[in-house]
Amino acid sequence: MILCVNLNAAIDKTIVVDHFELGQIHRPKSVLSLAGGKGCNVARVLNTLGQPAAVTGWVGGYAGQFILAQLRQEGVRDAFVTTAVESRTCTSVVDASTNVITEIYESGVPVQPEEVEMLLATVEGWLSKAQLLVLSGSLPPGAPRNIYAQLIDRARTAGVPTVLDASKDALQLGLLAQPTYVKPNQTELAEILQTPLDTVEQQRTAAQEVARRHQTTVILSLGKHGALLTDGELMWQAVPPPVHAISAVGSGDSLVAGFTSAVVSGSSLPDALRLGVACGTANTLMIGAGRLQRGDVDAIRPGVTVTQLETS
Repeated sequence: MILCVNLNAAIDKTIVVDHFELGQIHRPKSVLSLAGGKGCNVARVLNTLGQPAAVTGWVGGYAGQFILAQLRQEGVRDAFVTTAVESRTCTSVVDASTNVITEIYESGVPVQPEEVEMLLATVEGWLSKAQLLVLSGSLPPGAPRNIYAQLIDRARTAGVPTVLDASKDALQLGLLAQPTYVKPNQTELAEILQTPLDTVEQQRTAAQEVARRHQTTVILSLGKHGALLTDGELMWQAVPPPVHAISAVGSGDSLVAGFTSAVVSGSSLPDALRLGVACGTANTLMIGAGRLQRGDVDAIRPGVTVTQLETS
């Protein structure tokens, strides 16, 4: 079982309209509401792949009830801590004529110190059942900035490998705890090193530097160009075949899910990277984060080219 930490869970609402214009009234072509947040997206894909998953974090109010009910309906196990405050809603407006996405994300209501302690204890209790711990997404107000680092330390004590997929302070401080894997995108990796990463060579050098500095394995997501993986010594790049993408929202989470599913099944790093990129690509074929078809993954996977690169 893979345990996904989703501290800032939300209802993710995707609204599809034609020719979106500011200041105008629109009548949606479709509206989709999902249990959301990066950890929920990861768990959704894991479930599609047949990999048992559970999600923990904080939920509350009517929105929290919706999140819990939908995850249970999808077959994802619930390890959430329930609070008295309403969970947030995040809205994405997709212009069907251009595929341009406008996103409005609520910050969430502050969590209390006692709720933080309950969350830490909940994760610790589930670690005995987990093969791997995924820590992903933003932190709600009130959560300690180093909470991911705390959880990585506890997972290491329990002998459970970790994947960190975050940004800003949550990523910077989490890295100090040396997660087993870290999955930044190009912007997040540039922020870690405070340097632009405009060329392929700069991206490769930066990924290798972070892997060596923090004794971790870096999975650098590169959008439609696939992903780069390095443990500091060896390096591979995976490039997906071209597809007709509809929405890339949640593709990074899908990559994490495919990669971790392969890792806990005993696959090599190159093969895990291949499945991760196949899942990230399959996610672009549907509206909604972490929604993909197993048949699409199986069709895309053989077309993902994985190449070992020279390192310095």
